[in-house]
Amino acid sequence: MSLIGHLRDRKLFSLFLIGFLLLGSNVALFNYIVYVLLGPPYSLNKAFASWIFIVMIVGIFSSSFIGRMVDRYGYPKILVMNIFIVIAGALFTINSMLAVKILGIALFTFGFFGGHSVASSWVGRRALHNKAQASSLYLFFYYAGSSVCGTVGGLFWSAFHWLGVVGMITFMLLVALWLSGYLARSVKMPDKRNEKGLN
Repeated sequence: MSLIGHLRDRKLFSLFLIGFLLLGSNVALFNYIVYVLLGPPYSLNKAFASWIFIVMIVGIFSSSFIGRMVDRYGYPKILVMNIFIVIAGALFTINSMLAVKILGIALFTFGFFGGHSVASSWVGRRALHNKAQASSLYLFFYYAGSSVCGTVGGLFWSAFHWLGVVGMITFMLLVALWLSGYLARSVKMPDKRNEKGLN
């Protein structure tokens, strides 16, 4: 399957877009949550605020745990579940209580790493040929999401502050959820790959 062939495959392209949206939302959140913590009512110093990135450790446990869940329940259900977790985490950060905000960031991180691990491994399983090329395309979209959405998040921050950033992130994740729903439905539809269980 050629490069164009991968892009024409609706299921693969949906996974590429999900990668774009997941990392884009993750970068947008971590780029601007620090400004929230530095400002009132928290007014944390920069050294303390930077410790928020320690929640990335959650991703270590998320990836291995989600891998076992995929083996048991399959890609579609677990991908949808993780995107719901990411959305919930983003919405928790609206709460003014610092503990709830940190919990939201941890939930967001757990769901993000879980969703990414599901989407990236599903790409490898979906592509019957040129798997390395398909994985490279996924990573291209994934990191493009970082660049594009991280920058656009700044516009929302400037105009609407944190609520604007969360609104942007939530919209992106709802699109990712819709794409995940499409993938979940398409698995049940007849496809040349169904016989080999590669949906």
